[in-house]
Amino acid sequence: MSTEKIARYISETTYDNLPQDAVRESKRSLIDCVGVTLAGCAEAESKLLVNYVRDEGGKPESGVICGGFKAPASEAAWVNGTNAHLMDYDDVSLSFMGHATVAILPAALAVGEKLKASGKDILLSYIVGFEIGARIGSAAGRRHYDIGWHTTATIGSVSAAATAAKLLQLDTKKVRMALGIAASLAGGLKENFGSMTKPLHAGNAARNGAVAALLAQRGFTANTSILEAPQGFCRAFGGGADFDLASAVDDLGKRYDIVTPGMGLKPYPSCAGTHPAIDAALYLREKHHPQAADITEIECHTSPMIPQAAVHSRPTTGLEGKFSTEFCVAMALLKGSVELKDFTSETVNRPDIQGLIQKTRYVHPAEMEKATVAPQELIIKLKDGKVLSHRVNAPKGDSRNPLTWDEVAAKYGDCASLSLPTIEVEHCLELLSNLEAVDNITTLMDIFTFKSKAQR
Repeated sequence: MSTEKIARYISETTYDNLPQDAVRESKRSLIDCVGVTLAGCAEAESKLLVNYVRDEGGKPESGVICGGFKAPASEAAWVNGTNAHLMDYDDVSLSFMGHATVAILPAALAVGEKLKASGKDILLSYIVGFEIGARIGSAAGRRHYDIGWHTTATIGSVSAAATAAKLLQLDTKKVRMALGIAASLAGGLKENFGSMTKPLHAGNAARNGAVAALLAQRGFTANTSILEAPQGFCRAFGGGADFDLASAVDDLGKRYDIVTPGMGLKPYPSCAGTHPAIDAALYLREKHHPQAADITEIECHTSPMIPQAAVHSRPTTGLEGKFSTEFCVAMALLKGSVELKDFTSETVNRPDIQGLIQKTRYVHPAEMEKATVAPQELIIKLKDGKVLSHRVNAPKGDSRNPLTWDEVAAKYGDCASLSLPTIEVEHCLELLSNLEAVDNITTLMDIFTFKSKAQR
């Protein structure tokens, strides 16, 4: 049975079982996630959740990043997970079918700090959780996403439970209980994309995972075959369709998805579905220098999946702009870059931006019907009859076109510097780069929690 096989993998895998390339790739994602979390902490929306948890109080077990206080592990995971996804600048896994690290790492750090876990423990639990999510996501395919579920919230909850269960060293029976609990806690609707609730999905997943594992540790029960059961996770979240989970987990522990197909790290702080179009727009701007006044129409040739993620074709706020291919293309063409500072309501509503947005529409060619994020093609029609086009098969940051280590470090530095003093930005990068040598994760968490610019 799939749940049993997954539970055994979780309970029995050791750090020494992990391929070194899996450890290397996981550190790239961890560094990236910490950076975007620190950037998210600088946003006004972050304070709403931080203040809520501070006011609620509770046992001080785990640090609320940039909050200056500790909270129960599950609540710290909730806040930190939400902040990690707040900028929509975090990694993407096509096998996971969503944002993996923002659901998994906050649970690992919160539960790990509660247990005074080592860096090796964090790496092991993160990789184990990711591999479970990647296999479930691969089995689910697009249907789970197409009918409205946000995989970061749903698959993320089960993955975070796997991570927390590993840290707690639960036996196979209790791991199955943790997965069963998390499966019933899971939820999250794509209709909330472009609002504050979208990043809350990641926080919910991290908290769900922590709660599920901690309850299972105490003897709380759940269905022990929750993934493949007739009314279990796969069938229910698949809209009644069967997932071929058995095949997906057949080589679990032998092949690592964190290595191949790997993780995509974002160069732009917007929905991953917008990235091929951004790349295409930047290419056409650099090569042909089209002027906005000369453009009559812009066609975004994509799979039908893209407007399900980039849901705001006519955005009016900065948050909606993150989920608007039209806005991102306009920004790339007019400015030649797409950066964190661009996603404001003032920028979205600029007349020149809105002018190009109104000229932009989706087209879904038959050849792209079954595609996911890419390929995409951007076609720009000009007044003089010229037609400019560029196709992107693997956008910058995709696992097939990855960011270099220097680019990952630079992105981390840009993001982390919004919340940490320069000396701590550099210190933390060194610790994260050598996480397997950290004896107690509290060393890192205390820096993130108490040494932010807000705490000086």
